[in-house]
Amino acid sequence: MKKIIYVTDALDLHLENLEFAGYIAGLAKSKLLAVFLENDESEMRTDSMIKTAAVNAGLNVTDEPVTLKQHTCDANIQRFRTACESKGIDCAVHRDRGNPLAELILESRYADLLLLNVGTSFSANREGTPSDFVKDVMGNAECPVVIMPASFEGIDELVFTYDGKASSIHAIKQFTYLFPQLNELKTVVISINPEDVTPEERYKFREWMHAHYNYLDFLSTEGNVKMGLVELLYDRSKSFIVMGAYGRNLLSNFFSPSHADPVIKMVSQAVFIAHH
Repeated sequence: MKKIIYVTDALDLHLENLEFAGYIAGLAKSKLLAVFLENDESEMRTDSMIKTAAVNAGLNVTDEPVTLKQHTCDANIQRFRTACESKGIDCAVHRDRGNPLAELILESRYADLLLLNVGTSFSANREGTPSDFVKDVMGNAECPVVIMPASFEGIDELVFTYDGKASSIHAIKQFTYLFPQLNELKTVVISINPEDVTPEERYKFREWMHAHYNYLDFLSTEGNVKMGLVELLYDRSKSFIVMGAYGRNLLSNFFSPSHADPVIKMVSQAVFIAHH
């Protein structure tokens, strides 16, 4: 990997994700490109939101909202650079002004990987987790997306979710090619309702996995896909979870909008999502 993008709202910087981002950049021996997104639609940010962001950035709130917003974005960029320097992370910064989603999708077209905070939102209204913005990014990004964990203490195992569909195979292959350094970790493959996959398909899949990973374990359970995934993933720690396609028209035999939603809401691990 040569281009890893760390995505952040320029007005709402979350430095708690930086430990994980630095780890990923270190694995790839790549510079971390931070894309600071600024929403030009002023109605999306209330004056109180801007003042709160300014306080979080260590500024006073005596300026007018428009000026204060720019000062806050500038301060957050400097905070990011300082934090990267203190952690030994080689970084660069790019500012995108306009429509955050459109700008980020364009950025993803020429990136190897997007690192995203699950709560990133440009809405003035309270949203759930993942936010609508994050859902849109996961469904439309043109490179793999990683939902970063809030805290990071290392990775002890890889967890692949497998349903026999092309989308899950694509995600597993994308992860494998992007992170060859992790093939010595304990690797768990989780299948829900494995009887839906033909014996020939299972054999070919296991053969491919054994060619790429050295410590494999296969787990399976039957029943509701949503609850089965949550139960098998919830108690895991220090895991990197790999999931397939995300979107309204993908994995439609699971449930709408995607089985990634409940996992992201309930599991505090890093989640890798890729689709064609």
